[in-house]
Amino acid sequence: MAAQSAIDMEVFSKGDLFQKVIEVYSRPTRIIRGKDIDADLEVTETAFEHNEEQALWNTYLAVATEVHTGVDINTFLKASLQLIQPLEDFFESVYVMTDDLRVRNNRLALLKRIADLPKGIADLSVLPGF
Repeated sequence: MAAQSAIDMEVFSKGDLFQKVIEVYSRPTRIIRGKDIDADLEVTETAFEHNEEQALWNTYLAVATEVHTGVDINTFLKASLQLIQPLEDFFESVYVMTDDLRVRNNRLALLKRIADLPKGIADLSVLPGF
């Protein structure tokens, strides 16, 4: 399984979407790094101020049903592609570190959930950009 995952990852890494998928996880990881985010902090839809937050949350929920420990790398990568556009829209329209603590923590909790998706599937931290 590990050997096949390595082969699959090698093939995917030569494709055009590889960098986009890496960014799906690297950008949220960089933003949450060093922040004191309670692991139990729930994402609260009532704290969303922008449609892009809701769209990203809905996409995360869909991807999270497909991505779990033990899933093969191809399934993980295909599911991750769904996050590219909603994440780009989110970062274009939403300022994560707003002064409103409730809204900021909600945004950080959402990004933490996305950053945590690869855990148990692929260690992306060894790649440039993390």
